[in-house]
Amino acid sequence: MKRFAGWICLLLAAMMLTGCGKKQDGEETKASPVSLTALQYEIDNIAMDFSSMAFFRRIEEQTGVHVDFNEVKDSVWNSSVDLAFSRGKMPDLILRGSLDVEEYGVTRHLLVPLDEYMDKGLLPNYTRRMDEAGLREQMTASDGHIYSLGFLISQGVNTNGHFFINKTWLDNLGLEVPKTVEELTETLTKFRSSDPNGNGQRDEIPMEFTFDDNITGIYNLFSFFGLPLNEDYVYVDEAGKIRFAPEEDAFFETLEWLHTLYRGGLLDIDFISQGSSIWAEKVNEGNTGMFSYWRLGNTALTPAAAGAYQVMVPVAAEGRKACLPRHMDIIEFGAALTTDNRDIEASLRWLDAQFETENMLVSQNGPVGDTLKKREDGRYEVAYVPPENELYQSVPVICGQFFAPAEYYSSVYVPAEHRLEKAAYCALYEEAGVLEKTSWKLLTTVAPKTTDEAAETRRLKARLKSLTDGAIVSAVTQGITPEGREEFLRRLREGGSEDYIRVYQQIYDRWRGGK
Repeated sequence: MKRFAGWICLLLAAMMLTGCGKKQDGEETKASPVSLTALQYEIDNIAMDFSSMAFFRRIEEQTGVHVDFNEVKDSVWNSSVDLAFSRGKMPDLILRGSLDVEEYGVTRHLLVPLDEYMDKGLLPNYTRRMDEAGLREQMTASDGHIYSLGFLISQGVNTNGHFFINKTWLDNLGLEVPKTVEELTETLTKFRSSDPNGNGQRDEIPMEFTFDDNITGIYNLFSFFGLPLNEDYVYVDEAGKIRFAPEEDAFFETLEWLHTLYRGGLLDIDFISQGSSIWAEKVNEGNTGMFSYWRLGNTALTPAAAGAYQVMVPVAAEGRKACLPRHMDIIEFGAALTTDNRDIEASLRWLDAQFETENMLVSQNGPVGDTLKKREDGRYEVAYVPPENELYQSVPVICGQFFAPAEYYSSVYVPAEHRLEKAAYCALYEEAGVLEKTSWKLLTTVAPKTTDEAAETRRLKARLKSLTDGAIVSAVTQGITPEGREEFLRRLREGGSEDYIRVYQQIYDRWRGGK
């Protein structure tokens, strides 16, 4: 904390020397900064005082713009935003948290369109970075305007879960890493029957998974049969058509294989109900043959457990090509200007100063020379991490503004070792060609939805998810007959699968037509 206090004192001293101008008679006078108000998002369990924060004093010094913050905790953020827009006078700025730009921008016209100001060069740091990364489309609302600035810490991640297999067990049994579904099934069978842990007991768990996600869940296993099953069930095929994964042949082929694994004791049946915490406890016991996860290092896994595994390229069923859901950088809400804003140019100047490279990295990591250092190659890296969330007293961290696409971020910042680990796995999967061409996130998150479309897709997804997850559990544990398959497909149609496809096709076609 002494280093923080010293940095703040130096900053305050510098501020006392700024803001001075010259009268015509040569007498100095202090210029008054522009004053704005902001609704500022704040983390629930950390007390933050943005108005007295050293970082924002530095930005005020640089821009001549003072902001009075109304801090709002995460737990009451949405209700506070609704209240702010329903009052007679709105704040000048909305900062971080989340904001429905379709509702408040497109429908109610309560947000300032920013694209014309970007084109005039009033947000140079932000706009250049956004355009060079080709991310303008992701920020464009359904009416063609941009109503917000994004928050992005890009790590170039292309898929959520990677597969890991127990290399120690493979070596103990003299086995190679499997490359097909058939080889994987044989390997898992040997994990179960050949005592790879050498304790004389049949206590090995060949496959350890959770249920309905793409990190530790069995949804990833459908990729072995060429189906990029994701948590929204829709994907884009090579012809640009929207497909509903639970209606595909590959969906049922995967269920038949999973039932075979279940009958053979190769898949831990607890996948149905266990969460990620219980899953991690089991993997950390060191008795698991295979799983999928974000990465090995700096996760819920112990170093001892993680050391037994190596990454594995997804296997493929005969006649199929493996296809995992493709993850993409999703831009979160960063900032917006309300139509009651008293000085748009000053607001944009204040925001854009925070996107200057060093300012931005300081906002996340703390001051240069203390928690952050600049290397000889010009890039920055973390030198020290203050304990017990002390960093939040000096800089806003994730509550501030940040926009760093992958290529730019890697050019100015040295990522931690565990980030490099994930990047290597992603590069391996990209080279292997095992990811879908068009990310489903483009459909569900990037392509803008009208208010009605958003409500309809949420409603249909909830109904279809209940039907799909129930069918997965039944098929894995009991098997599925041709009659059962047809009954399930009928229930999906009655549940609105055709409408679900139609709405997403409409969303995708409109987005693609506007490119």
